[in-house]
Amino acid sequence: MILRAKAIWARKGRVITDGALQVCGDKIGRLGRRDEVVPDQGEPVIDIGESIVFPAFVNAHCHLDYTGLAGELTPGKSFTDWVKQIVEVKRTLTQEEHELAWLAGAWMLMQTGCGTVANIESIPGMFARLANQTPLQVCPFTEIIGYNEDEACEALELARRELSCNEPLALVAGISPHAPYTTTPESLSALAGLADELNVPTAIHVSESMDEWRMFTDSGGALFDSMRALGRPSSDCGLGTPVEHVSRSQGLAKRTLVIHANQLGESDYGLLAKPGVSVVHCPGSHAWFGHERFEYERLAKAGVNICLGTDSLASSGGNGSAQGLTMFNEMKRFSNQYPEVSSDEIIGMATWNGAAALGLRDVLGQLIEGAFANLAIIPLTNPLADVSDLIVNHAGPVGSLMIAGKRVFSCPKTIAN
Repeated sequence: MILRAKAIWARKGRVITDGALQVCGDKIGRLGRRDEVVPDQGEPVIDIGESIVFPAFVNAHCHLDYTGLAGELTPGKSFTDWVKQIVEVKRTLTQEEHELAWLAGAWMLMQTGCGTVANIESIPGMFARLANQTPLQVCPFTEIIGYNEDEACEALELARRELSCNEPLALVAGISPHAPYTTTPESLSALAGLADELNVPTAIHVSESMDEWRMFTDSGGALFDSMRALGRPSSDCGLGTPVEHVSRSQGLAKRTLVIHANQLGESDYGLLAKPGVSVVHCPGSHAWFGHERFEYERLAKAGVNICLGTDSLASSGGNGSAQGLTMFNEMKRFSNQYPEVSSDEIIGMATWNGAAALGLRDVLGQLIEGAFANLAIIPLTNPLADVSDLIVNHAGPVGSLMIAGKRVFSCPKTIAN
């Protein structure tokens, strides 16, 4: 099948005017100007006219099962207050409610052009039950929480068990030690070692809040007091930044997605620039909590691979149906905060950078021959405008979405050769 469009945003730095691409099964075949991509005898041609085709988004961080929590929580007086809220609310939810929220979140992402998501799976077995109920390419990261030494072996066993179930069902499956404050240095090291042994990525929330910063730099603050009351040992606190703590604990696997990195010290930039480490920024969640400015410029200058993620609706506020999980909102927020960063670069953060973080740089996040045919389509509303700007500033759902060569939704017109 040949798709023709007025504009194709193929990858960062390449926009094809009057373009065409060939879909061969679940992959992309030829790509170029429409006069260069000639259909084979009898091959169907779909001309979508004044439209923009671009790679389906790669959402580098999400909690799909929190989708039902939109508007249910407040930032509180501190991050620790919010953590206590979400723990209490989760205790009231049934398995069915978690699963319905997971599926609703997946649909929200697809409606707004997302084809792949790195999702934190907090409930063992849930991904395996739901994977075949959505075409969204969910990359499950099994969440591990355990801040007592006797839980270390149990955590490793859970990670191994979930990986064995999830890997056959996903492009990539990984491990998510939740955060430095909910794990021990020994667990961080063991889980990173397991990830490297099995050649899978890890994802960990690091330096998300000032409360976490104070816990590890000063041995104080609300989070320090709360975790100590729960029985977490505190001998590893007061020794440096949260990033330094993870690095010192040998908790950075060969492929690690560091989620948030909102509070950073001078030494942290070099640690995060380590090969295989990526930082995931979630602009909506960052704004909702009122965190200090995300240090994009310094991270980018250090050579860090920076990706975008939606996080969850538990940290966005507002009505879920109005806000939703959408990478368009994340791109717009980032663009407003960093107007000097080109739209072309921002789209790259929402597509290829996330694919690279997952180890899928050759098959996701760009429209090239041999990559998965994951693509979204929106109207070309202004032929004189920059195509990248139109993508970043698009509002609402996309007109069409294809994942692995299969249309999730669309109503294109087929034209005879």
